[in-house]
Amino acid sequence: MKKIVVWLLALCLMLPSFALAAGMTAGTYEGTAEGRFGTITVDVTVSKEKIEAVTVKEHHDSAGITELPLSRIPEDIVSYQSLGVDTVAGATLTSYGVINAAADALEKAGADVKALRGVDVPHAEMATEDMEADIVVVGSGMAGQVAAATAADQGAKVILVEKQPYLGGTLIIAGGYLVTVNGAHVDDSLDDSLERVVTYYKKVNEDSVRQPDYDFFAALAAKTGSAIDYLMDTMGVQMEVFDAGNVIMSHNLAHGAGMTKELTDYFFSKSGVALTSTRATEILMEDGKAVGVKVENRSGSYNIYAKKVIIATGGSTYDTEAIKANNPEMATIRLANEATPGATGDGAHMMEAIGAKMGNGPFIKSEVPTFPYAFHMDWSNTPNPGDKLIVNAEGKRFCNENPMLNYMLNTYLLREASPAYYAIYDEAHTDAALLAQIKAIAENGGKYTVAHGDTVEALAEALGMEPTALRATYDAYQDACKAGTDAEFGKDADHLIAYNDASGLYAIYLSPTSLGTIGGAITDEAFHVLNTEDQPIDNLFAVGECATSTLFGDYYVGSFSLGLYTAAGKTAAETAVAEINAK
Repeated sequence: MKKIVVWLLALCLMLPSFALAAGMTAGTYEGTAEGRFGTITVDVTVSKEKIEAVTVKEHHDSAGITELPLSRIPEDIVSYQSLGVDTVAGATLTSYGVINAAADALEKAGADVKALRGVDVPHAEMATEDMEADIVVVGSGMAGQVAAATAADQGAKVILVEKQPYLGGTLIIAGGYLVTVNGAHVDDSLDDSLERVVTYYKKVNEDSVRQPDYDFFAALAAKTGSAIDYLMDTMGVQMEVFDAGNVIMSHNLAHGAGMTKELTDYFFSKSGVALTSTRATEILMEDGKAVGVKVENRSGSYNIYAKKVIIATGGSTYDTEAIKANNPEMATIRLANEATPGATGDGAHMMEAIGAKMGNGPFIKSEVPTFPYAFHMDWSNTPNPGDKLIVNAEGKRFCNENPMLNYMLNTYLLREASPAYYAIYDEAHTDAALLAQIKAIAENGGKYTVAHGDTVEALAEALGMEPTALRATYDAYQDACKAGTDAEFGKDADHLIAYNDASGLYAIYLSPTSLGTIGGAITDEAFHVLNTEDQPIDNLFAVGECATSTLFGDYYVGSFSLGLYTAAGKTAAETAVAEINAK
């Protein structure tokens, strides 16, 4: 009966929309609008009375996370004859880009675009009956997908729960690099020893205020190679292996989006069940043991009962209250976020509610600093400002701009807690393509994008700084560059490049950026969640970003998350299956 009601509702909503579209001039029209990383172009074919087809011709947005809005939104516009279709959570800018590009085309066709935006679309009922499984995994990022696929591969009945409308979590927009220790696919000429990785990790964290648990880190890092071998040999995940200079990495050429597809394909091939647009709200407990999770979708709530529960909900980037409480720099900085919007700390809240031992945090997990949105760049193509002068809002230099790891620069920005940061560029030492972007943005720019000054003093005034302060900083930096020695912050001579300010100077606004968070539940090495007395909570595991309090210090290291989370997901799943089979 519910299905009939929904169908009738859809029909009723569609009938007036045809009238709204009537009067168009038949044909195919091109429309454009801005997406996340540039212009989205669509073709819209119409008859006199209806929208016949919407086709995305060109876009520049990230692979993986954009696939759903690029396919579903055009289908929905045609199905419901509406521009009021739902956006896809986590891909909002791409979603609006497609909708607005279609609106642009429809306006050219003579449609009443305002009216079409007001046409509501129906939502089909979702199932709300209780379910049962051997293992329920909550969250479908790297750790969750590996845990679910591993458990399913070993014969367990697995339900994977994801609150976003697509699987993949933050993995789907990740680079797909995994730190690798003692992997079978690593060439014998490469040093993938645990000693090398631990030595490097300790070096990175020498001045970290929050020190990792190196024994816990080493125990997990030692498992990365065999876990990645398992993904490659058993699940068909494609990897290339190379020496990244300090560690060995395995890399999926299709990045995180490719890994997501390969892992989910394998999971489904093993009869795994995935529930999207479904949020876990509570860990169900009986006699001190986890027995499942309570979930909700747009139609209601229900229970999933399971012998083992694996929480892999990711971090707390968008848990505003927790972030502000644990990161005092948030009172002054303007933070950019690279994590997907699903990272709202759900797992941490659920585990804390049933008495789990929680680490400090959540703390901001540093990405590389971000250029303004107008550049349409992300972590993969943002220039490294290591050979530039970087100043705070007062025009003062405060750090070595070229530390041993570019993620460390982001942490320096967080520590400084200034309301603004700027990287200074000149025309003589800037790549031609980047310079063209800088000039174009500077034409209508300002202190939060790009500013230009014919002199240092003019640049300072454009940024709202005291000119004498920026001049003193600039002159001192120029002297250090000419001398080849940075006595103040120890920047290496190769990156001390004196400015040529004959054509003036540009200041690009830099945002400290969050890749996620560090914190969450405390676990043992098998990823059983511990209670406040340091005893395992029966049947409950936590992996990935919601259980990283002991893995990271102040500095995130690129590729370490995905490698460690792969090993954690596999370990938790194997332990859970073994415990089920032992009973």
